[in-house]
Amino acid sequence: MILSGLSVQAADPAGSSDLFHWSPFLAPFHSVVLHFPIGFLTVVGILEFYRMIRPSEALRPVIALILWLSLGAGIVAAGFGWMRAGTGGYDLEAVELHRTYGMAVPVMTLATLVFQKLAFRNDSCRIWIGLYRGVLVGTLLLVGVAGHLGGNLTHGANYLVKNAPAFIRELVEPEAAAQVQTSGLSDQQSLYVETIMPILKEKCYSCHGPEKQKGGYRLDLPEIALKGGDSGEPAIVPGDPIRSYLVERILLPPDDDDVMPPSGKQALASDEIGMILDWIRKGAAMP
Repeated sequence: MILSGLSVQAADPAGSSDLFHWSPFLAPFHSVVLHFPIGFLTVVGILEFYRMIRPSEALRPVIALILWLSLGAGIVAAGFGWMRAGTGGYDLEAVELHRTYGMAVPVMTLATLVFQKLAFRNDSCRIWIGLYRGVLVGTLLLVGVAGHLGGNLTHGANYLVKNAPAFIRELVEPEAAAQVQTSGLSDQQSLYVETIMPILKEKCYSCHGPEKQKGGYRLDLPEIALKGGDSGEPAIVPGDPIRSYLVERILLPPDDDDVMPPSGKQALASDEIGMILDWIRKGAAMP
């Protein structure tokens, strides 16, 4: 057996060889491991706040241990995240932004450990204690930002606010709450804007929208929505739902591995499927 980078080549008795790539196998574990540094740092924040109210020398080594655990988990999560970004299917700018903040989390965790050690050595100096707690707060805020950006990649940018009251959506995402202007559009284009686009936004954009393009397919851009993704099949054939690969995928049984939306996501209702079929039959007009 030969170990090379992230691949393992193993010879079988017949003399042939299989190449196993570790990166595609390990990349999905990013979604599992990333919760550990979030949880560890949250506990550190709670314990440190408790120490501010009730000073306890016994909590110092406990906090240090949890910070070390958070650092280790953060490094592993960042490594898996790097692998996952390499699998493609995401908006490059959004991935780079999430990667920058995600890689900064273990760096800030290490800085928190250093300042904690300095604060322990100079426990009579309020400056060192203040610096340590300030860096800890900064690390917690950084985790929140990195987590939010990662959530956008996985679930879509409006995942947290899509069901929020209107005034919150207007504050967080003014363009999401704004009314789409339909003046100057044809009847079929207006049908898309008023009926079809809201369905696609709610049920499909999390995998095929601005942040994430699973299978190289993006539904919010007309030219890609019609052409299709990596399959090479025309996703939407105006006037012919039967030949549209999108229709084939949304009509698959719910337990089929290729059904859209996939298992675990909110499925299209029968009336929504009917509206999409009718829209394609009428020419699949998009502004």
